[in-house]
Amino acid sequence: MKTLIRLFQIICFLFFVISISCTCRNDHGKISMKQNKPIKGLILTGHHHPDHPWQETTPVIEDALELNDRIQVDVSTNIEDLSGPKLKNYDFLVLNYCNWEKPEGLSSGSKEAFINYLKNGGGLLIIHFANGAWHYSLPGAEASDWPEFRKICRRMWDHQGNSAHDVYDTFTVHKTTLPHFITGGLYSFETIDELYYNQVGDDPIEPLIIAHSKNTGKEEPLAWVYNYGKGRIFQTLLGHNAESFKSPEQKEMLRKAAVWVSKKD
Repeated sequence: MKTLIRLFQIICFLFFVISISCTCRNDHGKISMKQNKPIKGLILTGHHHPDHPWQETTPVIEDALELNDRIQVDVSTNIEDLSGPKLKNYDFLVLNYCNWEKPEGLSSGSKEAFINYLKNGGGLLIIHFANGAWHYSLPGAEASDWPEFRKICRRMWDHQGNSAHDVYDTFTVHKTTLPHFITGGLYSFETIDELYYNQVGDDPIEPLIIAHSKNTGKEEPLAWVYNYGKGRIFQTLLGHNAESFKSPEQKEMLRKAAVWVSKKD
């Protein structure tokens, strides 16, 4: 009888060990309880340039992110929710927003809350023309200029400079040799989009993906990561419309970016 009891205990112990190993290991085989926790995100959108249909891209981004069953996403069309009491509940924000139709800009309270959120460790994804927000060159919205956003968003669209893009068309995106969680296992992929170039910024970037511009004849950077305080930021220049998010690789990159900026990788 003692032998049977001992055998039963051993079987239970082995079952427990196997269960922990299967549910709590990350991509490197190390045990990580972080992988069991939900990741909460908030997409901030609206007021965009008419050629950037946020009403179409936002649900596509939401669906792409939630293909990872750990990620739970809410959507807000009120940019002033940045100063709302629920901001602290989110692991990451997605800025699919430009104040093209809100020339008065962001309130001082929301600016302060946004800065504090990031500096205290919140994550951020900046999508496509969100890099044109709160910039002195934005037509009709010069008074909304927010210099600190040029530190939060390292590459901006400058309407008074040389910022431009190739005609909306199909092109191939390649990952660079820079190793990173977000692009690990990523293969070259085809997308249809505006290929941005001559984006303005002083702080350094290390591109994760690139594509060949027909206009410049160069390999142009299209996404990169960096830190702002304790916060992690992923900026991508891809994402003109819903068609631009159709490739599985683009969706996977967004999901992995959300995990990375949330420090749940």
